[in-house]
Amino acid sequence: MLINIMAITLMVIVSIFPAQAENYVSASKRLIPKPVEVENLDTVFELSQANWYLGKATDRFPLDEYLKELKIAGVSQEGQKNAYFGTVNDLGEVEACKEALKNVPEDEEGYYLEVTNDKLVVIGRSDAGAFYGIQTLRQLTEDDKLVAVGARIIDYPALRYRAITDDISRGPLTKLEFMKQIIKTMSSFKLNIYSPYMELQVLEGIRLPEETISTNDYEELIAFSKKYHVDVVPSLQTFGHCTVFLALPDYKHLGNLSSGSSQLDPTNPKVYEFLEQEISKLASLTKAPFINIGGDETWELASGNSGIEVSRIGACNVYLEHILKVMEIVKKNGKIPMFWGDMVLAHPELIAKLPEDVIVLNWHYGDATSMPQRLAPFQAEGKRQWAAPGIDNWLRIFPFYLSSNNNVNSFAKIGTKHGIEGLFTTTWDDDGDTLFGNNWYGVVFASEAAWKGGGPGTSFFNNRFDLAVFGQDYDIQDAIMKLAYTNYYTYQGYFKNSNLLFFKDPFADLEIYNMASNGSQLVLTEEQVLKTLAKADVKRNQHFLSTLSFTAWKVGTFGRKLLVTKKVIDTVTEIEGTPETEKLYELAQDLYALEKEIRELYNEFSTLYLKENKSSFLNELKQRYLSLRSCLFAKAMELENASYQEYVQSPEMLGLPRSPKKKK
Repeated sequence: MLINIMAITLMVIVSIFPAQAENYVSASKRLIPKPVEVENLDTVFELSQANWYLGKATDRFPLDEYLKELKIAGVSQEGQKNAYFGTVNDLGEVEACKEALKNVPEDEEGYYLEVTNDKLVVIGRSDAGAFYGIQTLRQLTEDDKLVAVGARIIDYPALRYRAITDDISRGPLTKLEFMKQIIKTMSSFKLNIYSPYMELQVLEGIRLPEETISTNDYEELIAFSKKYHVDVVPSLQTFGHCTVFLALPDYKHLGNLSSGSSQLDPTNPKVYEFLEQEISKLASLTKAPFINIGGDETWELASGNSGIEVSRIGACNVYLEHILKVMEIVKKNGKIPMFWGDMVLAHPELIAKLPEDVIVLNWHYGDATSMPQRLAPFQAEGKRQWAAPGIDNWLRIFPFYLSSNNNVNSFAKIGTKHGIEGLFTTTWDDDGDTLFGNNWYGVVFASEAAWKGGGPGTSFFNNRFDLAVFGQDYDIQDAIMKLAYTNYYTYQGYFKNSNLLFFKDPFADLEIYNMASNGSQLVLTEEQVLKTLAKADVKRNQHFLSTLSFTAWKVGTFGRKLLVTKKVIDTVTEIEGTPETEKLYELAQDLYALEKEIRELYNEFSTLYLKENKSSFLNELKQRYLSLRSCLFAKAMELENASYQEYVQSPEMLGLPRSPKKKK
């Protein structure tokens, strides 16, 4: 009888306090970026029971979007209020918020968030702060149980400007809808600038619509981004990096060389007429205060028409005169010019000659050793600067996060000590063979580095990644780290990068053969990552996984390519001159199978590519897959035909390098 009474009592307690009976992960272990102050509370708030008081002038979009994602129907207007959302100005007279208002930071993007058993409060210093408060509340939410984990949070950014770039010029040209997804995602982790990198050929009217970004799309993107408190800042190349643009017949006359030029001609007045036209158009559309005019890596200065000027006044002055002219065009259109600082950093005597209001984008993708020396010269001259690290996604099958996390975090931390105003984290598509979906982890990591002015580092970040992004721990961060680690097996340098080696003819020489010891590890990584992803029943931020399975497959394909290459070369060398021709037939079947796999791999790649990008560059990428398939198929046919001979020919006769295990 006593046991029954105790059981009934326990059932009553659980029914009255269902949320408290659950064991939820505390707030501090599930938030990215890590807030300035977090007090974990042993409480939960049942969101289905929320009765909201809304600030009348506060933008309610973030709250409405949050409730819609949770499938909670609207905001109740009746009964006693227990949830409050608004800005300081809107909630200043609300008695229930009096104490909470004292905790709201002075920073315009600051907010205070409180979640207890019986009250939920989100107060921003401004609409931006209120927006960020909701993003944090989203990470505190247990989707399936519709509860928010208890906490008191005071938060604001260390850096005012927190940017991500998107290379839309060297292959992939991001679709409008995918740009919107980037903006929505980055804003949920409190990044506030999206900067499309635009070489001149992608501007409207320069080439076909499928190869350019239209004015209508740009305007729609800006209108969309406003809801998410993100500014769209164009990064426009106005000096170097113009090879594709200057190869176009209608614009060849603007080049520094008579043909094959990569740089605009600073001695040609028509260059400035053209730039004024394009910058004025962009400035009229752009709501952000900045335009990045590029200006990096102008290696052609001493050649062609600019070379004549260099012999007269020096390379430094030729560079400076051009940059100042372009900056003046930007300023005349009411915008603040930004530019890449590498060329000026190489000649620090130019720093004092830069305009007072210019912003230097101080980029560096290596370790932290040289960062103080890169930052100090601009700081000494009182110049505004932002640090520009990189996610290190270029020329790789998967970004090298084991390196880039240190670059991003160190530049944010050291840069903050040197007075930077922002973190301008870059992604690049040097060979056009990258999928932005692989960058999501890096985007989130950069968000914490920028918000904190240098975060607590990779290990602590990874411990929170799954919960912050997906709401549950699926061990996806471990899968991402495994993929990042494959760079040690697939990447040998900028000109021997993993994409290039993936597509290389494996029998052209012994380079692929010599990598074969890495093959088994790549195949194992594929297996481990796919197993993790198969178990992940992700509901929130599903798009973070969109390219991971494909990438694991590509890594495994690379591994099988290495193993088959070694098998073919070793076997043919070993059986040379013997009657074991049936082994040649077996090798041919291995190559046919690999060729088929690469055909199927391309089909998956093209599907993912077209979800992100316009189709204009896809044919170029298809040719890379076709070229590799052709090599494999031709060699398979050659080996199959040779299998019908009486004796095995030499490797050289079969177009193969000889195995180093057996010299001729």
